[in-house]
Amino acid sequence: MPDLTSAILTAAGSLRAQGTVLGVTADNIANLDTPGYKRGEAILVSGVSQIPEVFLRRDFSQGAIAPTGNPNDLAIAGNGFFQVQLAAGGVAFTRDGSLGLSANAVLVDVNGNPIIGPIQTNPAGGPVSVAPDGIVTQTVNGTTQVLGQIDLASFPNNGGLSPASGNLFTPTEASGQPIPGAGGSQIVQGAIEAPNVDLASEFITMITAKAVYEASAKVITTADTMEKRLLDIAR
Repeated sequence: MPDLTSAILTAAGSLRAQGTVLGVTADNIANLDTPGYKRGEAILVSGVSQIPEVFLRRDFSQGAIAPTGNPNDLAIAGNGFFQVQLAAGGVAFTRDGSLGLSANAVLVDVNGNPIIGPIQTNPAGGPVSVAPDGIVTQTVNGTTQVLGQIDLASFPNNGGLSPASGNLFTPTEASGQPIPGAGGSQIVQGAIEAPNVDLASEFITMITAKAVYEASAKVITTADTMEKRLLDIAR
């Protein structure tokens, strides 16, 4: 019964593949309100014996720049990433510019990681001002002071970055090491980069994957029933 066995193996592979697609799509939908989020993609290819294989990647295309009016919100127009210092050591990278201030008035990301600089603000001063090139200033007692600069970083291959919790990315051998700066990119203050997720497209992907998933499950059930009947006849 090699044909039935082959059908079961192919359907089982399809079941696993479509399950991955559904998981990635659900994750995209769950992050519709996450600033700077980059949608995941599950690419299906035909593997050995036509059993589908899944390759995961990130779509790093630009999201819409959405004004918020909050001076602590920053968006990147163009390539590049904000750099943050991790508590455990090391540096991570993010497109999420929803920044805030720590208890010590240091500029931090949504996870409390300091923006690399660091940028130390004065609690007695006014709101910080961030220029397109990342220069950060603050007016204190009528005097404008330069606090530092938010330096962006870029990579030879964004697709090689490894996603981490907190909407962060870490470099890998595939991404290459971070390169200081992001030529042509600008920082937009008082705005965030919306996630590059299209809800309608995600629903279409989910509906298609669900239909294939259910069809694959039915193939397995039918083939298994037929195999049992053939074994009963053989006895």
